[in-house]
Amino acid sequence: MNPIDCNCDLSWFLGWLSGPLSLIDDDDDDDKMTCSSASLEPLRGKNLIDFNPGEFCSINIVLVCLPTLATICLICIVALVYHYRWPLRYRLFLVKLAVLGYKVMRDARDHNDYEFDLNVIFYDDDEDWIREHLQPALVERLPQFQRNVFGDEDLVLGMHYLESVDYVVSHSYKTVVVLSSAAVRDRWFILKFRTAMDHVSDTLTEFVVVVFLEDIPDDEMPFLARLYLSDGRPYIHWTEDVRGHEYFFDKLTKSLTINLRTNDRIPNV
Repeated sequence: MNPIDCNCDLSWFLGWLSGPLSLIDDDDDDDKMTCSSASLEPLRGKNLIDFNPGEFCSINIVLVCLPTLATICLICIVALVYHYRWPLRYRLFLVKLAVLGYKVMRDARDHNDYEFDLNVIFYDDDEDWIREHLQPALVERLPQFQRNVFGDEDLVLGMHYLESVDYVVSHSYKTVVVLSSAAVRDRWFILKFRTAMDHVSDTLTEFVVVVFLEDIPDDEMPFLARLYLSDGRPYIHWTEDVRGHEYFFDKLTKSLTINLRTNDRIPNV
């Protein structure tokens, strides 16, 4: 009636008994050595000689290798995450954007804070469209815009041509660039377009709106126009359909009455 704790710490004892000594156990004897309740669960209440250390105390290869494999996997995951950290951060940003959206930032200034309300850059051959369609619509829809610059004739006198273009662009609440097939082939027009784009980059505000008067073939589209479109900047396409004119000027009026802060973190679509 002397129970023994049958656990792996007792392995040496059973190995000793298997040597020159042996344990005599009488099956008919009620006083045989039994394993206590503190023993390994399968051995509790069993006979001591039924305890096989090789069965219960052998090294578990899985348990030994598992921590090593887990450590190796963790190191590999950390290395991959570090290597692809920027693509992962960008995709996490897109997920956050899809779930939470983003806040549109408006420029706090209005047109009264500028010397000019509106600056319209166009090619000489497109002047008829300006006089026939654009100017009457602006008078009707934006009567508060009184300080407007239409083309080269209204540039500031006494300055070099490009200096005057830059001055008007930087001192105007809005600049409208009118693109046509003839305009994109003119070197001076492209220089003025570049000046307007540089102003957007410097101020980080969408001061410029591009109006396409016609479809320009891909092989004739200048690099600046491609760059402007790839940056997701605002543009409007003129249509010859009379029914589309109302929509065109509604959209143009909305674009001319607010200035949004540029947000290059938002993917372009």
